[in-house]
Amino acid sequence: MSGLQRRISTASRRQTGCAAPSTRGSVVLSLPLLAALPVALLVVMVWLASGCAGGGGSATRNTGQEHAPAANRPGTVPTALELLAVHENRREASYFPLESPAGVAYGQDGTLIFTDEKRGRVFGFDRRLQSWFEFDHPGSLPYHPVDVRVDGFKVMVLDLTAREMFRFDLGGAYQDRLINFGTVDPGYQTMPTAFDVDVDGRLAVTDGAEQQVLLFDSFLNLNQRVAEPGMHDDQLSDPSGIVFTRDGGFLVADRGNRRLQVYNRMGFFAAVIGGDFDPTNPFLSPQGLDIDAYGNVFVADPVAGVVHVLDPRGRLLLTGGSELPLATMFEAPVDVATGPDDLLAVTDRGRPAIYVFRVRYE
Repeated sequence: MSGLQRRISTASRRQTGCAAPSTRGSVVLSLPLLAALPVALLVVMVWLASGCAGGGGSATRNTGQEHAPAANRPGTVPTALELLAVHENRREASYFPLESPAGVAYGQDGTLIFTDEKRGRVFGFDRRLQSWFEFDHPGSLPYHPVDVRVDGFKVMVLDLTAREMFRFDLGGAYQDRLINFGTVDPGYQTMPTAFDVDVDGRLAVTDGAEQQVLLFDSFLNLNQRVAEPGMHDDQLSDPSGIVFTRDGGFLVADRGNRRLQVYNRMGFFAAVIGGDFDPTNPFLSPQGLDIDAYGNVFVADPVAGVVHVLDPRGRLLLTGGSELPLATMFEAPVDVATGPDDLLAVTDRGRPAIYVFRVRYE
């Protein structure tokens, strides 16, 4: 050891108030080396327990401050939903007649896409041209698209009846069939009800028949089944919505249990938001989910007729819909989608209609 290294080592021991365990005794004793090893190990263990080794001591002791919730940054907290447009059942609209709007999504360019489950149609709204266009029919009969997501330059559509997932381009041209859920695992009667895809290409699908969540890798291989039927933690009853969080975990809308369940990136249960045993639970039937760029969670609640907005830690920030004029008030919002420029789209099966809001932040 050089002189500089000895000085640094001595100074660091003085600052921490701990000295390195001495091993001189094992040199001067006449005992054999093997007999001295247990003594040396005991000295090291006592030294580690005193907090003088790395990972211990007052410098890294958990005081609770490093795990305390950080304050929300200015400009990231939703405070209001400003209504911009309501696309209702008008004869002049290319999507007429609108029967049962279901899934909704935004493209990165602001293209608004929604599915009409009963009619078996998918429509897109070109924000630049201010016009609607229809997606190709994939040829599956009957065709009941219930959910939609945009993954880069592709649009993924979930067909409830055929239990398949199809892929289109952003212009609505049919590309291919991604997954046939009937053949993923013949031992299960999978009934896909909602899905989401993360930035890594992983896929999470809620299974309404088995009351589970299916996790696929980026190569569409089934990696894991999460949860089981029931009302306890890590159990689901009628899962009807799902969204990935920014850290790679995901939230599940556990509609039958009136709550959201939180899972980490590995698919392990982490927490519950709401539920029958929470006296402050705002949910009646949480369904469609999405998050914004700041991690805030938007929840469609068709029975309550509102959209709830939670912060990244699951705390209720606001509930939108009841403040709308009677002529435009929600009836049964079933899905939500956040988009560019702070846009929020909501599909309402009760009216039926597609709402477009701008989220106001403070």
